[in-house]
Amino acid sequence: MRQPVVLLDELKTTLDNKDEAQWQSLTGTAQVQPYSKAMLESLLKMKYAADWEQGNRGDAINSYYAGQEQLDVISRQLAGTEGFRHFICGDLTGFLHTSEQSAEGCWQLDGVVRWVSPVEVRVLFVNPQTGWQSSLLLQRDGLFSWKVAAADLPVDEILAAYQQRLVE
Repeated sequence: MRQPVVLLDELKTTLDNKDEAQWQSLTGTAQVQPYSKAMLESLLKMKYAADWEQGNRGDAINSYYAGQEQLDVISRQLAGTEGFRHFICGDLTGFLHTSEQSAEGCWQLDGVVRWVSPVEVRVLFVNPQTGWQSSLLLQRDGLFSWKVAAADLPVDEILAAYQQRLVE
């Protein structure tokens, strides 16, 4: 039986090689793109509300609609090889401004493997910069392989940090 750690190694190699087709075959069932899109849409609405409350109504409307046009593209990038490291670290907005990544922690897909059941494993990742914890749920796929079934981000922390940035 192949261990889940082998899947993590495959994920790292696929990200490093930017092999989008292989990446989709390993993560396709996790629904990362709709998840990242929903998160980005929430951040966009928060920005719209903050701009509106500050009296920047024209800017609020313009940036909201401009952001709406980019949601699909950016959420696909976060779900793909280009931005997944940012996604799993909970750095959804930093992805747009920098490609720098730490040499440790979730950026390198270094996580703690916890067995949930004989057919499920949760891999926990900690963002070394914020302390946020994200996870990937891996499920057995047949007898000899594993697949990424789901991702879980620290949603409350991400939203609170973004709200704080908007206030400043």
